[in-house]
Amino acid sequence: MKDLQKLVSGLNKSGALSGLLGGVAGGGVSSLLSSKKGKKTGKKAVKYGALAAVGGLAWKAYKQYSEQNEVAAQKRDSAAFDKAMATRSQPARHFDFKPATIQEHSFEQVIEDESGSGQLLLMRAMIAAAYADGHIDDNERQKIFAQVETMTLSVQEKAMLFDELRQPMSLSELVQAVPNAQTGIEVYAASASAIDLQQTISQQYLQTLANQLCIPKELVHSIHQQLDEL
Repeated sequence: MKDLQKLVSGLNKSGALSGLLGGVAGGGVSSLLSSKKGKKTGKKAVKYGALAAVGGLAWKAYKQYSEQNEVAAQKRDSAAFDKAMATRSQPARHFDFKPATIQEHSFEQVIEDESGSGQLLLMRAMIAAAYADGHIDDNERQKIFAQVETMTLSVQEKAMLFDELRQPMSLSELVQAVPNAQTGIEVYAASASAIDLQQTISQQYLQTLANQLCIPKELVHSIHQQLDEL
């Protein structure tokens, strides 16, 4: 499992984090607090820093995907993908991943949801991914504990995440919990950042996750490219 603080640093240096995401994930709390909006979001900087990095990576990957693919090509891929998915016994989630249809603020809103559902879903996705090989070792467990402790969560929220370590949600449960395309991209990015990409079982897990979220293969490639560049 990757160190999320290193993920934050790497994304900040790569230019993936900009605007509010850059300020939050990069730790620029003082500059945010100088504005009215900053006073409202300053507390979020502490709570969502590492998760904002995941959102920044997802946005950069989606932007790259949008720039590199024409709509006509995506329609052909979408038709072929829908045909392939029709033969699957496990239902997939159908979202609109067409280039340039999702705006940057949509990625920010995933972690800014006042209910906390977006942030918790990303953490649960990371835990589920780390458990893809059937267990979470002590090293992975300690890293997850450390990340949870850095978040300003309620006692109940922390307890829920720690419970996930004993019984992570299944891949199908994770897929069904994804409400929209931008969250799906962030869930995949979070999962890929928390998993050993060298293991065959990990690769199979991510492939199944991408298939069931109906994320185009070009977008999957873009996400992995962003991770490789950190």
